[in-house]
Amino acid sequence: MSDSQRVVVIGTGPAAAASAVVLSELGERPLLLEAGSARAGLGLTARIRGLTFAKFRPPLGRRSDLTMTGDASAELYEALAPGGLSNHWACAVPRFAAEDFEDAARAGNEWTWPIGYAEIAPWYDRVEPLLHIAGAAEASPRLPVGRFRDRWTLGPEWRAIAHEARRYARDLVPMPYAYGSESILTPSATAFNAYTRLIKPLERCGKLDVRYDSRASSLEWSAAERRVVAVLVRDMRTGAALRIPCRAVVVAAGAVNSAQILLESTSAEFPEGLGNRHGVLGRYLHDHPLAKLVVDLGRKVSLAPASYLTRASLDHCSPLYAAACMQWNSASHMARTLLSGHPGRTRRLGFSIFGTMIPTRDDYIAVDRKITTNGRAALSFSLRYPERAVRELESARDDLLGCLERGGWSPRSRIFRVEAPGNSVHYAGTCRMHESPRFGVVDGSSRVHGARNVAVADSSVFTTGPEKNPVLTAMALAARASAQLVHELRTGVL
Repeated sequence: MSDSQRVVVIGTGPAAAASAVVLSELGERPLLLEAGSARAGLGLTARIRGLTFAKFRPPLGRRSDLTMTGDASAELYEALAPGGLSNHWACAVPRFAAEDFEDAARAGNEWTWPIGYAEIAPWYDRVEPLLHIAGAAEASPRLPVGRFRDRWTLGPEWRAIAHEARRYARDLVPMPYAYGSESILTPSATAFNAYTRLIKPLERCGKLDVRYDSRASSLEWSAAERRVVAVLVRDMRTGAALRIPCRAVVVAAGAVNSAQILLESTSAEFPEGLGNRHGVLGRYLHDHPLAKLVVDLGRKVSLAPASYLTRASLDHCSPLYAAACMQWNSASHMARTLLSGHPGRTRRLGFSIFGTMIPTRDDYIAVDRKITTNGRAALSFSLRYPERAVRELESARDDLLGCLERGGWSPRSRIFRVEAPGNSVHYAGTCRMHESPRFGVVDGSSRVHGARNVAVADSSVFTTGPEKNPVLTAMALAARASAQLVHELRTGVL
C-alpha cells in the first residue's frame, strides 16, 4: 500500500494504540509516527498476582522551551519514547460515569459534551479486554463496572469504611487496574505500556508499520482537495524535513503535542492553525489538581486491592468541582510489609487526591514561532488551579479521614501536600470536543471542524476533565473515532 492511501497515526501512546488496533482489525495497515527511538530503554516491571515487587523507570522529562504565563510553578512533562506517557502511569483505568457528562451539562453549553456515556459505553467494552483489567464486582453511580478479566473486592476490614463513606454521599470501591491481578515480567516501567502491549505485536505480524525518530511537525492542507494530504515530519536523527502523503490522519500525540501540531498547520484558509477559526485551539487546557496524603493508622489493613473513595454525588457538589481519593501502593511499600513479617498488610496508607477544575480559555498552550528548538516552536504555557479546586482537595481529605475515624482506624495525617499545577500529567482539553466550532476544535466524532479526514484521538478532545484517570476514556474515544473514520473512507464520504 502506498503512503498516499494510508491512514497515518501520530503517536504510540494508549490512544494511538487503540486507534491502531481498530484500524488494523478493519483491514487498514496504518503507519504510526513515533518521535522516540526504537532502541529507547523503557524500564522493567515485575509483579506477582498484581502486586509490584520490582520496578525500574527511566526519568520523565520536563519540557523546557516554555514561556510561563500562568502559575510560575506549573509543570509540563513529556516522554518522547515508544508508548509515551503510558510508561509513567499507575495503570488505573476507571470509566467516566453518566454523572460526569451530566455534571458538565450543569455548567452550561460551553462545557457540554456533544456525546454522552451511552455513546462511549460500547467502546469501553471494546478496549477494556486489551488491558486485562481487574476491577470491582459491583457498580457505583460514580464508577461503572466494565468488561473486566478479574473481579476483586476490598478486604473485610474495609466494609466499615465503605459504610461510613455513604454518610458523605460517596462510595468506596476497588479501583480498576490494567493487568491488576496478574503475575508479569515486562520490559517497561509499568504493567501496561501501550507500545509493548499492543503496537509492537501488531508491528511484528505486519498489521501496521512504525517510523521511529519521526516527529510530526504539521499537517499539509490542500485547498483544492478540501482535505489534509500529507504529514510533515522532522527526522530526529538527521534533522531532515520529510513529507509523508496520507489518506487520513489520526492525531494522538497527547494534549500538548497534538495541539501544537494543529497550531503549526497553518494555511491561507487556516492562518491560526487547522480548524482554529474561532481561537479555541490550545485553549481550555486542564489537568487534575492533585494532593498527596499519607495516613498512619491504629491497625494493620490490607494494601490490595487499592481502594477508591469516589467523588460525592452531584447533589452535594457544585458543577465541575469535585475530588476523589485513590489509594496508591509502591514497590518499596510492599517490600517493607514483607520485611515486617506481615506481607501485604500495613499501618500506613497513601492516597492521591484528584480534583477537577472548570476549563477556561485562560489556561492554554500557544506556539511562539520566534523561538525554535530542534525545528519545534517554543510554547507559551498557562495553567492555574482555582482556589475552589484546592478547597475540594481539602474537603475530600477531610471526608476520607472522617470515614477512617468513624470506622475505628484511628487515622493520623502524616503528609498532606498540594502539588504544582501539571503534576498529575493528565493534560487535556486543548483540542476539545464540542458541537460548535466556537467552543471546540473537533466535533462529536472527534473530527476536526472543517477538516473531515483528520481525527484527534487523545485526551486533548475532552470537553471537561472528571476526577478520573483519562487513559481508558481516551482509548475508547480513539477506537470510536477510528472506526467511524474507516467507515467514511470506505463509503466514499471522504
